[in-house]
Amino acid sequence: MPIRLYDRHGELSHLEVSSDVWFFMNHLKAQKLEAAHDHNYMEIAFVLGGCARHTTVRGQSACSGGDVLFIPRGAWHGYSECRSFELVNCLFSPTLIENELSWLRAVPPFSALMGGADGLNVEVQTLRLPRRALPLLRRRLAELEQAYRKRASRIRLLGHLLLVFDLLRSAVPLTDSSVVNPTHEEHLHPSVRTALLLLHRDYGQEWSLTRLAQNLRLNGSYLTRLFKSHTGHAPMQYLSRVRAHRAATLLLTTRLRIGDIGLRVGWPEPKLFARQFRHHFGMNASEYRRKQLQPFRTV
Repeated sequence: MPIRLYDRHGELSHLEVSSDVWFFMNHLKAQKLEAAHDHNYMEIAFVLGGCARHTTVRGQSACSGGDVLFIPRGAWHGYSECRSFELVNCLFSPTLIENELSWLRAVPPFSALMGGADGLNVEVQTLRLPRRALPLLRRRLAELEQAYRKRASRIRLLGHLLLVFDLLRSAVPLTDSSVVNPTHEEHLHPSVRTALLLLHRDYGQEWSLTRLAQNLRLNGSYLTRLFKSHTGHAPMQYLSRVRAHRAATLLLTTRLRIGDIGLRVGWPEPKLFARQFRHHFGMNASEYRRKQLQPFRTV
């Protein structure tokens, strides 16, 4: 099967696409299912009609027709309070992102939205299309869906995908302030990129500015200035954000104890974990887990 759904006590918790799948899509009409999950492919979700509450690790927001959600690999999200909700999901393999669509990283607004295989982009982001663009978007997605269901060649599928991306590019102002991703690759300094890769890959290790600078063979003060100029954060502040995001995802996708999650993300001391988590999310981990999962509990 190209796609597998993993279940936890009757609730969808993880969606996994087979590694040999280049592209996957489905079309959900009058969606009522309240479900939250993470998955191993990048997803773009096109909301064509109705409304719902969209929940990510950062909280809840309303979504409705015209919203386009960019969901990176590993990100947890879900929909609740669905009313006549119509959604088209497109899942992109790392191969497709890194090869046929790699050039999109140099094209605004996709340069700030397209996550790569390195996993630097971990935040779910939303584009809001003007109402006038919806009829053409619906037509473009219908053409893509028809080609997908007929198992058209990759070249034909890619052609339809490019028409969808071209519509998004032309419909969204290049100055759209909702598109924010400080780690997109355009003009990223090689040392900053290496630092980001290290912090994202090995966030559970015991990092310090000195150790990171030694890995990069740079002066610590220079690294801080360079890193902050690209990301808006000092290296250890950025690492704290990565750890908090990962801790939140583990709280929502596993039944691990809070202390075990702290160990995994690099905050082994319970008081340190509690202080850092509250700093990022404004509540303790137990309250966060209960509040975020509440909309998806089965009665």
